[in-house]
Amino acid sequence: MRLIGAGWGRTGTTSLAAALDRLGVGPCLQMQEMWAHPDLADVWNEHHDGAPVDWRSVLKGWRSTVDWPGCWQWQDFARIWPDAPILLSVRPSDEWYDSVRASIHTWTAPGKDIGPPPVTALLNRVWEEDFGGWECVLDRGHAIACYERHNQSVRASCPPERLVEWTVIDGWRPLCRALNLAVPDEPFPHLNKR
Repeated sequence: MRLIGAGWGRTGTTSLAAALDRLGVGPCLQMQEMWAHPDLADVWNEHHDGAPVDWRSVLKGWRSTVDWPGCWQWQDFARIWPDAPILLSVRPSDEWYDSVRASIHTWTAPGKDIGPPPVTALLNRVWEEDFGGWECVLDRGHAIACYERHNQSVRASCPPERLVEWTVIDGWRPLCRALNLAVPDEPFPHLNKR
């Protein structure tokens, strides 16, 4: 694993995954990949139910992670891959909340068919484990407090020499510096604009 994402979704992670692929640090595992790999969603669901996981084996072939569900295991991954930088992708809290409410929260409403059962279960875990339930995200102050608490926890517990805090407007440079790679002579990919 070359880079470990600790940031939550809706922090530029689709653009980030494309950039990491372009830098040769892909494939990058993010929530969007769960639809094509429901077996991985199963692994995370079983792990959250208490099953042990050999992450080296399960993630063989993946070279980076961003977004859920990998951000749940960023500390485990940091121990397994001690040379990989830890990337905390962030955006202003109000923008993050508005993006969550207008996108993933809306289309994952209870009762909606959102894909394979393991993926649906995994998305439900995001709402339960990080916010206290799907309906709790409707409380703007509560959801933002959860987001900010997570980011502060990463900042407080990650060794400073490994932590890279990044926003999509930062583009290539912080990523390339952390990975010791040349900055591409092309625009940073800005995908999934809201």
